[in-house]
Amino acid sequence: MATPKPQIRSLFATPVCVHFLPIAQEVNAELRPLVLQKMQDGGTTSPRGQGWRSAPDFESWGGGHAQTLFRVLRELADSVTATRGGGRVTLDWAITASATVRQKGDYLDLSARPGAVWSGIYYVDDGYAKSDDEALGGECELADPRGPLPAMVAPQYAFRIPGGVTAGQSELIRPATGMILLYPSWQPRGERRFDGTAQRITIEFDLTVP
Repeated sequence: MATPKPQIRSLFATPVCVHFLPIAQEVNAELRPLVLQKMQDGGTTSPRGQGWRSAPDFESWGGGHAQTLFRVLRELADSVTATRGGGRVTLDWAITASATVRQKGDYLDLSARPGAVWSGIYYVDDGYAKSDDEALGGECELADPRGPLPAMVAPQYAFRIPGGVTAGQSELIRPATGMILLYPSWQPRGERRFDGTAQRITIEFDLTVP
């Protein structure tokens, strides 16, 4: 009798959705000057070294393309949300969003987003100017929500499962223009130091259930 293989189950997974806006080229062509004009007119700023951030009122000045983006975000959130019984949902998601602009040398500290269900970021312009040079940095950093606990006892070892080698550490995703990242709001997200020569323009958002 053959020895049965062990069954490995990845429990309590953290879902991170990577998607691309279908009409990103058209949307970004209008959003980019809107965001830069908003920055020029003044408004909310971030701590030193973390770029510029608007007030969380992007919906009021983002125009029709803001509504297009929001519609895609709501559909995306519905597709990755379920009832406790596993059923599909269609929810009236409330979205709060801010525009950000980061220059060479800027970064973003890791942080979670209390009070929301889903959070994420849309890249209007990744700032790489079509360069594939990894030295430009600026990767989106997603930290293990368990903190350093999985690496405390034997930090030289990890789990031989998909995503297991970064337990207790962080995963990096290289941004791309038109990319949407959607993740649970309790997932700490930051951004490594950005050394691109162009401006990185993003829309950062939170989704809550009214």
